[in-house]
Formats: sequence, structure tokens, C-alpha cells
Amino acid sequence: MAEASWRRRWRWLCVPMVLVAMAWTVWLLWGALPAMRANLPRLRPSWLVFILMGNAISSYLGFEAFRALFDRMRPGLYQRLPLAHLYFAGQLMKHLPGRIWGIAYQSTTGQRATLAEWVSVTAVYMALTTGFALWVAVGVLGFMLGWEWGLLALVAGGAVYALFWQKRPLTILLDLLGKLPVRAMGRLCEAMRPFADVDARFKRAVWCWFVASWLVYLLAWMGYGLAWPGLTAGDGIWLCGIYTLAWFAGYISLVSPSGVGVRELVFVLLAHRFPPDAVAGMAVLGRVMLLFVDILLGAIFMPFKALGK
Repeated sequence: MAEASWRRRWRWLCVPMVLVAMAWTVWLLWGALPAMRANLPRLRPSWLVFILMGNAISSYLGFEAFRALFDRMRPGLYQRLPLAHLYFAGQLMKHLPGRIWGIAYQSTTGQRATLAEWVSVTAVYMALTTGFALWVAVGVLGFMLGWEWGLLALVAGGAVYALFWQKRPLTILLDLLGKLPVRAMGRLCEAMRPFADVDARFKRAVWCWFVASWLVYLLAWMGYGLAWPGLTAGDGIWLCGIYTLAWFAGYISLVSPSGVGVRELVFVLLAHRFPPDAVAGMAVLGRVMLLFVDILLGAIFMPFKALGK
């Protein structure tokens, strides 16, 4: 009852929240355009289309992983298109200062699911997203040191996914983390418990969606390398690993919305072995592409809001 009352009070904010998130993201994109224009004459235009398509497909495949998790929690509650609207609207709102607007919009607009269910799905999704990001980054950087290190990183990451996503190990881990003197951590662990006991087929499906998303993202970064004169597709892959670590640093930072500034700083510091102008250009291009894809997919699925009520 209290949750329904809270949703009624805040429902009027749904449309303004989406518009503000869209405007804010466009503003962030606009702020990056001067630096982008400075590097644009050096880039090969045909590869920019390849990069854009790769980022968009990768982002959509990430949504399919989210959809699999949501359907596990509430089977058949939403069809693909209205759930895509709720997901990509939330992706737009991650660029706003603070980290609550996406889940606030989803739980207020997607009223068929409870707030606890939205938090549970989002918590598991973000944990898996972060885990796969670190796995890819460590794997790529491991191959920079030698094939044996890269192979070890890939095997270790797969083993962690297979072994820890079991009922007993995950329950023990959540119990330990829940005892930390941080109230938010306890709530987060409770939110993730519904996914502790799932079948192997479901875990394989989620794994496939995340792997497919990251493989396409790596292909897009090969395009980054081929788009910049003097770099190769292999350089693009290495820069992807570095940029992913930088993304993680920006994500866990609380000093700027969506990690803007932090991500670029870490990327420049870690990519010191590459030409400085290429690193600076790739940092800007990576941010512009991610912002543009969020705006594009948010706009594409915006009309399906009414279907999700």
C-alpha cells in the first residue's frame, strides 16, 4: 500500500525525468563535440559507421541479458518493447548526477513489478556487468603480457562465473558481505538472494548474452584502431581493455555523473604506451559514441512507454 502511494505521488515526474535525462545526455555530447571535431579530419569515416553500429548492437545485446534476468524474476510480465523502453530510459538516466534516477523511473513507470523486484534485477545485472567488464579488461591486458597470461585470465574468469554462481557459494558470499557495517551493502545482498538458486540453463543463457555483447564491443574497438591513422585492429583491442578498466574506475567514482572526466583521466594514464594524440582522440571518441548510442536507443524505444504501464 505504501509503495503504491509512493508511486502515485511520483508518477507525474516520469516524463520530465526522461526529458531531463535526454537533454542532459545531449548536453554532455555537445560538450564533447569540439574535441571530436578537432580529431574528426584524421579519422576514416567508413570505420566510424562500423563503430557506431557495433556499440549499438552491443548495447542492445546487454538489454537482452537484462531481459533474461527480469523474465526470471517475473516471467512474461513485460513484452520486449516496453521492457526495452524501461531499460534504455534507465541507461539515459545513469548520466544524471546521482545513481538512483534510472531505478526510480523504472519502478515508477513499470508498476507491474514491485520496487524490490526492480532493485533485485538491477543489482544482479550491474554485478554481472561489472564482473564481465573486469573479466574482459583483465583478459585483454593479460594477452598484452603474453598468451599464457591472457588464457589464464579467461579461464579464471569463467571458473569464477561457474563456481560462484551456485546456491551455496553465493549464499555464503552474500552472508559475508551482508555483515559489513554498510547498510546499503546489506540491502544489496538481500536484493540479490532471489537469484542464488537458478538452473544451469538459465546461467548459460545469461552468459551467452553477455559474451555476445562483449564480443561485438571488442569488434567495435577494432574499428576504433582501424579508424585512427597509425593504429591497427590489435591496438584497438588493447585500448578496449584499458578503456574498460577506465570505465570501471569512472563507474565506481562518485565525483562526476556517469564517471565523466574520471574515465578519460584513467584511460590516458594507462594507455601511455600509445601515441598521446591517439589516446586523447580515442578517449573523446569512446565517450561520444557511448553517449550517442544511449541517446539513439533511448529515442528509438521512447514510443513504447505507454505499452509498459
